[in-house]
Amino acid sequence: MIKNRIQGAFHLLAILALCASSAVHADDRSDVKDLINKYTNSQTLENMNTQAQLMASDRTYIANGTRYSNNEISMAIQTANNAVTRKASPGMQRISTAEDVHIRLNGGTAIVSFYLIMNDINNAANIKAGQAAMTTIYATVSMALFKIDGDWKIVHTHFSPTK
Repeated sequence: MIKNRIQGAFHLLAILALCASSAVHADDRSDVKDLINKYTNSQTLENMNTQAQLMASDRTYIANGTRYSNNEISMAIQTANNAVTRKASPGMQRISTAEDVHIRLNGGTAIVSFYLIMNDINNAANIKAGQAAMTTIYATVSMALFKIDGDWKIVHTHFSPTK
């Protein structure tokens, strides 16, 4: 009788631990998904400051076959590139979406991959000069995120051209 109660208590404890683990896992998945949405929504030509807040200070960034291990410099390069684009094409707008997002969690680490689709909508002057109204840029993105001081931060980003 006592043995059955002890076994029952262990089974109940195991079920409760599993439920608690699933709830934490679900919250982490939701938090990571929210971060990816913020990242995608900040993938504009206007302001990279919002995006920079989502990253660890030592983030590694790989794009166009180049690895940047200094996040401050890589963000400065991206900001300068966006500023030149805005100056050359005033009024151009970028609308981005993340498609087919896959999230893999393991404790305080998340590995994420998705297709990033960036639609650059041209300005009227460029369209009148014969340029396309919209250019679409496709990329496959993979990221590593760490939970740092309770918040998810991007520690590694890798862009690969999709098309």
